Amino acid sequence: MLDPPMHRRHLLISLSTTLLPATMHAAEPGRAPLVQTLSTPGELPLLLTVPHDGEAFIGLTPARTHGTVLRDLGTRPLAEQTAQALARLTGGQRPALVVALAHRKYVDVNRSEAEGTESDDAVPAWRSYHAEVAAQVAELRKRFPNGALMVDVHGQAQVPDTLFRGTRNGQTARALVKRLGPVALQGPHSLTGELAARGYTVAPAVQDTLSAEDPRFSGGHTVATYGSHQPEGIDAIQLEFGSALRQRQARLPDDLAAALLAFMRYAGYLPASVQAPGV
Repeated sequence: MLDPPMHRRHLLISLSTTLLPATMHAAEPGRAPLVQTLSTPGELPLLLTVPHDGEAFIGLTPARTHGTVLRDLGTRPLAEQTAQALARLTGGQRPALVVALAHRKYVDVNRSEAEGTESDDAVPAWRSYHAEVAAQVAELRKRFPNGALMVDVHGQAQVPDTLFRGTRNGQTARALVKRLGPVALQGPHSLTGELAARGYTVAPAVQDTLSAEDPRFSGGHTVATYGSHQPEGIDAIQLEFGSALRQRQARLPDDLAAALLAFMRYAGYLPASVQAPGV
């Protein structure tokens, strides 16, 4: 059963750990990764999470036999470049970031522990990721009592030129919708509305009322666990970027950063002290 709504302004986006040299991001075949999750704190009321672009081995763990095992290629650099673009726009302020380093074929951190791990060796990687996400969410709630935003960054290839929103039909952003109405999640000043204004095809389409999300992309375990329908959650939005957008759009990180800032200002997450000229 889902927990009752909370009356706080918080939005969740997915990512985790401390950035380390590239040589430490993966291990040789047959060896456990040195670090299982990357997690960096930020200055903005924003968390970006990346669950499915890891490439590290987990010891001799066999590949999972159920569910998707392919990486969401390009989602980690998209999140990291978006963080850099946000820093440029705000004079050095960045979002928090959490990235799963283990390959999805060994562990799927966007499923429950029981579903996402088929080997005991994969459990520490799953728990490491969620410990970091939970810690970042708790820190955002502490530092930004008026609200924070979480975006869980994913990729899909079924509709290559389209960006899908996933909030379990508004549930994981319940506090936002309660405060500002459905227009805040799907209207012209919503996050996907801001991206549509920058030329991207988004689903559901921009309008002032909520419409059903595509059930393939309507929100996974991360947003369901940390969204604002949970007592200790924040507003959480899953974004599924089509493969063509990730492969061809060199401007996507800049556009996403600008859209995030515009949306956060509209929704009341962004402190007045954050200056972003031109956004």
